Amino acid sequence: MTYVDPQKRKNAEENGIPHAPEKVIAEWHSLAETVCRELRHAGLPAYTQHPNTLADMQAGACVSVDTVDGPAGGVHVSWNAGETLTEAALGYMEPDRLDLGEPVIEHGVRVGALMDETIRSVLTLAGFRTCDAVELNDLAPGTHVAGRQPRQWFIEYILTEGVLGLIATIRSRDPSGDNSGEPTDISVEGRVLLTARAIRIVQDGLHRLTDDDRQESARVFRRLAGAMHSQDMVYRGFWKANRSLLELPDELCLPTQEPPAEAGGPVTRSQVLVAAYLALLGSIELADEDTVDEDAAVKITEAWTGTLLRRLDEAPDEDRQELVRLFREAAREETNSAHKTFASGFPEAIGLVEGSD
Repeated sequence: MTYVDPQKRKNAEENGIPHAPEKVIAEWHSLAETVCRELRHAGLPAYTQHPNTLADMQAGACVSVDTVDGPAGGVHVSWNAGETLTEAALGYMEPDRLDLGEPVIEHGVRVGALMDETIRSVLTLAGFRTCDAVELNDLAPGTHVAGRQPRQWFIEYILTEGVLGLIATIRSRDPSGDNSGEPTDISVEGRVLLTARAIRIVQDGLHRLTDDDRQESARVFRRLAGAMHSQDMVYRGFWKANRSLLELPDELCLPTQEPPAEAGGPVTRSQVLVAAYLALLGSIELADEDTVDEDAAVKITEAWTGTLLRRLDEAPDEDRQELVRLFREAAREETNSAHKTFASGFPEAIGLVEGSD
């Protein structure tokens, strides 16, 4: 498909306002379709303006492509108010009724501003890079969408799930006390050895976060732990559900009784979580059989790395790349040589990236 007529493209170049290459425009239209689907997914009425057609005033979010070559080109989202509000406002702009001070015009402007803010918030949450279109073009309304970026909240969510799940699983595999003579999966001492390093990483990391980030981490820990416990009750019943999940957030958010093990600058929530996640899996991998039964270690590791990969199945590639970047960064920062070796090969080991031959 040709998006810009060759003669129009030539004329635009002669006038110093060139169009972007056809390949780039095609990518913008693909992005526009994705943006439109995301807005509909959120419940907002949205539609795409087809190439080479005039803009209409259909109510809702109009997703269009500006083919100009430059920062202002690309995907734009503008909000059109309903027919009654639009006609009322336009009525006071006609020559015989011109009254720019009419309150209904101000009402329409404010509605548009509120909806633009909502659209930007929805798209940012979904992992799109957005800005107010007027920042790039004084005459452009609405929101400019430049592409996708990693969804930090999503990455934090799946890492939090992994940290909570691994600790709770390790602690629940304690000696049964039934004198059956069967070997236990993890000894009492083993449960402490396998989880202590990660718990300390979280506690130290929270100490280095800003107050707002620390409060947000606590909120996510508690909300997700509650959801995981509720799901466990569905599968195993009220009495068998792992109640340690409900106690974990308070333990992880406890202030450390001593200064952090290693001094350092500010960290992000994702950096804290990825370090704790790798510490848990590394401790299981590096433990001897007196600490954890080999079969149990494999089951725990496969279960929770499998959960991570399943969460990533439908995730945009940007999320996967960001998670790999965080794993690589954590491996570089690791000071324990054995844990460093484990962390360095972790993305390849679980199939998050292809290993080199």
